[in-house]
Amino acid sequence: MTRERSLREALAARVRVLETTLQPSTASGYRYTVRSFIGYLGASFPDIGKPSQLRRDPHLLGWLEHLWTYRSSAGLPLAGSTRGHHVAHLRTLLEMLADSPNPPRPGLLRGEDIPKRQYCLPRPLSPADDARLQEYWSGAADVCSCALWLQRLAGMRIGECVDLTPDCLRHLGDNRWTLHVPHGKPRSERWVPVDDRARVLVERLRFLRTLPPAADARFLLPRPKGRARLLFDLRGALREATGEVGIQAHIVPHQLRHTYATSMLRAGVSLPALMKLLGHHNANMTLLYVEVTQQDLQREFHAARLQPRHRAPVPPSLEESNPAVSGGPASVLAALSSSFRLLDLYRQRCGEPAREKQLLLLTRRIARIRSVFEKLANRAKGEK
Repeated sequence: MTRERSLREALAARVRVLETTLQPSTASGYRYTVRSFIGYLGASFPDIGKPSQLRRDPHLLGWLEHLWTYRSSAGLPLAGSTRGHHVAHLRTLLEMLADSPNPPRPGLLRGEDIPKRQYCLPRPLSPADDARLQEYWSGAADVCSCALWLQRLAGMRIGECVDLTPDCLRHLGDNRWTLHVPHGKPRSERWVPVDDRARVLVERLRFLRTLPPAADARFLLPRPKGRARLLFDLRGALREATGEVGIQAHIVPHQLRHTYATSMLRAGVSLPALMKLLGHHNANMTLLYVEVTQQDLQREFHAARLQPRHRAPVPPSLEESNPAVSGGPASVLAALSSSFRLLDLYRQRCGEPAREKQLLLLTRRIARIRSVFEKLANRAKGEK
């Protein structure tokens, strides 16, 4: 059996095992990694016939260098995330070959070979650009403009938007509406609250899908030429809209999702609620979507100074509690209460377990003294 068939079949068999639990797009990425690796070996090391013949140097290190120097048809290098996916995929497949008749050596690919993930900064549109785009879409009545505006108002991914169903809108009573977003990237559907603008857009899209040519009954957006063509048309419509409103920067549909997240945060939505709105399973991913500018920091800082949410209670002094009374039962009770609060506050700030235990006993003793004195004062008051 030739080298290409034996090694390719061994790796392809492991990919078929992974396909039972992976999404189709992820399995396609594994297959592309296998083709890339086999193609590199065929061009550089044609004598390699079995997985057991693989060596870290020069085979795997040479492939890593090939990934660094690879250029696409447009002359662009592979992104760090793409290289990381290829290395992680091949590492997984090589580890799965450990039970094969000719297993590869362990440690051919290591964790340090995977490029560190580069966290991209949030890319929301500026408030002015966002307002101009929404104003432009409000005057348009075509499918692409309505779909892009609906994506912006609901914070959906572009793939989720094209997969909406005709009955995606739900009425919860009064003026409350929610949009059912289908399974997206993390394979979890969600319900997103929407306003009247989104409701009108859904109704408009329901009408547009009734026009010829006949639309697929399963989806809200008509796709006479397929899903891929619809995605292509939406990206082209966004480029056309940004050019019409005077936005010079290159804008992609996913930036509408970043804009939605940032606007919701500035409107007062909490981070856990925003995570649910975006359909994230991890709050760290949500933080990558929101942009906190210097103006946001200044606003939050001054709001916290003017109206702090939590303020440590300051125990009133004896004179402040009742300055006109000196030596009476009320002043004694006030003094005991003040002493109890001061001692308990000191205990919380102590930080030493041994001393904190002793201070806790003292606070309980003062509480018992205050309780006994209050009973005595009430009894004396009743006798009078």
